[in-house]
Amino acid sequence: MKDLFRIEILDVSASAGNGLIQGGDVIDVIHAIEYNKDKALAMFGGRPAAELKVINVRGDSMAPTIEPGDLIFVDISINQFDGDGIYVFGFDDKIYVKRLQMIPDKLLVISDNTNYREWSITKDNECRFGVFGKVLISQTQSLKRHN
Repeated sequence: MKDLFRIEILDVSASAGNGLIQGGDVIDVIHAIEYNKDKALAMFGGRPAAELKVINVRGDSMAPTIEPGDLIFVDISINQFDGDGIYVFGFDDKIYVKRLQMIPDKLLVISDNTNYREWSITKDNECRFGVFGKVLISQTQSLKRHN
């Protein structure tokens, strides 16, 4: 179907916690999410589908903004810090989803859940850091039982 906007689901989870290296929780038979062109334009503002990926989030460090199990839609064309926001990034071979904020001489790594401490990326450890993309949208995956 030519009029569909298809976003690939990556088989990886980004940790909203202490970092994660492993496959994702999205059921293996789901490889993509499709939208009609109008819905995609409203959601993603004209970004090409090839620049967007869906990733499952594990951990609660970004709650209540992003809850465990939520899907995040990530703009992978952004591969460096592009202003304050929520990013998917690697640090020491682990994948994180965290809020990044630039202050003089360092980049703060912030969890929205106040039970987690912030930490910093500085000139001394920036070689261990790389941006995979910037989070545009999150979608809840919570299940509700209706008896």
